[in-house]
Amino acid sequence: MTAEQVLAAVEHRLSLSATSGSRTAATAHTRTFLRFLYWAGYHRQDLAGVVPRTPSWRLAHLPPRLAWDDVRQAIDAIGATTPVDIRDRAVLLLLATTGIRNGELRAIRLKDIDWRTGEVFVRRTKGKRDRVVPLLEETGAALADYILRARPKVDSPYLFLSFTPPLGPFKCASPVSRIVRKRLRHGGVELGRVAGAHLLRHSLATQLVRQQRPINEVADLLGHRSINTTALYVKVAASQLAEVALPFPGGAA
Repeated sequence: MTAEQVLAAVEHRLSLSATSGSRTAATAHTRTFLRFLYWAGYHRQDLAGVVPRTPSWRLAHLPPRLAWDDVRQAIDAIGATTPVDIRDRAVLLLLATTGIRNGELRAIRLKDIDWRTGEVFVRRTKGKRDRVVPLLEETGAALADYILRARPKVDSPYLFLSFTPPLGPFKCASPVSRIVRKRLRHGGVELGRVAGAHLLRHSLATQLVRQQRPINEVADLLGHRSINTTALYVKVAASQLAEVALPFPGGAA
């Protein structure tokens, strides 16, 4: 094995990586493997040094997101003729208007919805803390329609259930991601390589920032433990950032 072959393999791995994190992981794993080959005596030369390091700066890139008109278009394209349609519309509305994560949606139980106050109790958050998110009128109506007309009549405390036998709650993230991708495509939205519940979460955060909602309010809704995490979305508000820019010390060029 030569250095040229190693570089070609790394280049191929990097072309398959969608994020800076996956690119960094790809080069790190390759480097570790090459060190092992040298240490175990399978190769006479340590080629780990040939593998380039991939720069990764925090907050350097915006996460994948959709224009809010596209999100709205996909939701409006869902009919209400079948139980699956009714459920999927409720799923997309809840994800798009609350920004909850895939696992948080799957963990919601019927008793977690407070219809009087218009709130949803969210369990098992990423930060290991429970929180409450507001339930908009349209989303609440979609949830009520799903519970009364479409939800399978099975003994389960969970809100969203699969229609594929055996009927029951979603046991992993894949079914919810498939629902999101399917409905976005049916709504005419072009998708990249990353498309799931988090795509709607990022789209909501971007929309709220563009509406000039306070950053701490956005952080609370998304359940971020640190406001620095939410600061990533501030970069989309280029026109608003220009308003607070300080004058250049040397004067106008």
